[in-house]
Amino acid sequence: MGTTILLFALGCAYQENLPEKDIAGTVILPKAAATRTLADGSELTDPRFIGPVVLGAYSGMDTVSFGYPHPSMGPIVEPDVPGNTFPYGGTTVGRYDFACYEALACKVVTGRFKDYNDILDYFGNILGNPVTDDNGSEVAYSSTYQQACFDYFHATTDSEMAFIGGLDFTENADGDFESSFLMPHTVYVEGMTIWGWMDAPAIELANPKESGGFSSCDSLGGRQFNEYDQEFYEGRVFYDSLNTPSQYIFAGDWVANGDENAVVTLVDDGAGNMVPSNPVVRMDVGFGVEE
Repeated sequence: MGTTILLFALGCAYQENLPEKDIAGTVILPKAAATRTLADGSELTDPRFIGPVVLGAYSGMDTVSFGYPHPSMGPIVEPDVPGNTFPYGGTTVGRYDFACYEALACKVVTGRFKDYNDILDYFGNILGNPVTDDNGSEVAYSSTYQQACFDYFHATTDSEMAFIGGLDFTENADGDFESSFLMPHTVYVEGMTIWGWMDAPAIELANPKESGGFSSCDSLGGRQFNEYDQEFYEGRVFYDSLNTPSQYIFAGDWVANGDENAVVTLVDDGAGNMVPSNPVVRMDVGFGVEE
């Protein structure tokens, strides 16, 4: 019995020394990334314009192959497909979430909206593309929206709606927008860089009905809803967004600069443990953005 207890205790104390680390850091977007021109010609700065921020851990940076800093790639196998970047890990600040109506599939990101009214205001008053229900009628009241969500998800509280609640980004003293991030269980390789991009929402001034979508969201993926005369997909991020990111980066998106502040090293935490540094990822390269 004593031997069994000893072996059990030793098993709990065994250090596997796996090269996986939880990497915590900060991502910073310039004010310009949250500023868009509206139909009336005016400019508006609003953190709701910040789309999903995709982050990966990469072996190095390629500053030649694209019009922006890009992770180093493996061999190009197919002529029209970039090489695989083979990320060591990844995460996002904000993810796609289905916001109860088919009209909002691939258009709502977590951590951007406080409540139902925030969503209705953004699409209706800012984008000029009001939220519509399954019959094509405009959703004018938050109470109507809430009831539709409760019915769709068989829910009873707003806390069950991941797309509303706490906000990811806050404005810092420089007027930029920043958020913390956590990249769990990431294989640590010395000198690796945290890199990523922000997928900016489409704003079609000539055709507002097309506004609000994202290039990195697969509208034919995710959970499929099929009930009576309704049939649609809820949408999901493209599965290879971290491996071939250039396929989803388009004019208007903001890309990380890949500088030395985004390089992860191991530092002493003061107690003799070597832990990852806290990288700062600045997404200040506006791809196709006029200065």
